[in-house]
Amino acid sequence: MKPLSFCQLMTCLLLTLSLFCGFAVEANQSEVHAVSFSVTDRRDVITTDIDSELLLRVYRSGLGWDVQVVRKPYDKLASSNLLYHSPEWHGPYPSQVYAWHVADKYFPNERELETRGYPYEFRIILENPVVEKTGADVTFVSGTIRIIWHRK
Repeated sequence: MKPLSFCQLMTCLLLTLSLFCGFAVEANQSEVHAVSFSVTDRRDVITTDIDSELLLRVYRSGLGWDVQVVRKPYDKLASSNLLYHSPEWHGPYPSQVYAWHVADKYFPNERELETRGYPYEFRIILENPVVEKTGADVTFVSGTIRIIWHRK
């Protein structure tokens, strides 16, 4: 294997720092964006603009958190989650971050998803999750959710 050049090494370092610190950097002509929050955050909804058409919407459910990418303006009855590969999806999905998923190891703590119909890639990273209780009573005790995205 050929060693990395200084420029390649610095690029890797900057990308790594941007992912861990939430800073935006130019990477392949695409900015990297990040949002982080505790799994025990008391807000019901966390939102941020992705661009002029799309909204990142993370809302608390009784089981944990649901991560959505929706078209603006958001309409509770009409908006569909563009992180689902199909509008007909039913059942657990990697954009859901639920305590029972952690307890049962249902999904990995790092998930990569594409946005249906738009050129964005998302990573949902669950860092150091701790859950307590079992079965239907399982809840988050601590941990961080980091959502990172960039335009393809």
